[in-house]
Amino acid sequence: MRRCQELAITKLTEVRDKRKVWYDNNAVKREFRVGDLVLVLATSKPNKMTVQWTGPGVIESQLSETNYIVRMRGKKDKTQIYHVNLLKPYHQRPERISLIVNGREEIQERET
Repeated sequence: MRRCQELAITKLTEVRDKRKVWYDNNAVKREFRVGDLVLVLATSKPNKMTVQWTGPGVIESQLSETNYIVRMRGKKDKTQIYHVNLLKPYHQRPERISLIVNGREEIQERET
């Protein structure tokens, strides 16, 4: 029995190390700074497989390497702690405006 236990522990350790190496090779490190705009992954209560990105929120501070305090706009400026896996950067799209000046069309882009 002791021999089987030792063999199981050895195999578990080998598999754990292989999985860690594979994960580390494919993992994307995400870092945010205070003031960055982010989207937050929100799961639906009735169906956990249904997810949507909400936001944008603003990074208030970093608690640890993986946890951030995010202030969500429109939610009474409520702050909440989120793990980095639940966050992604928010990229604001430029607004396109078409103007007709002297019979020719000009396109201007501006940030909102």
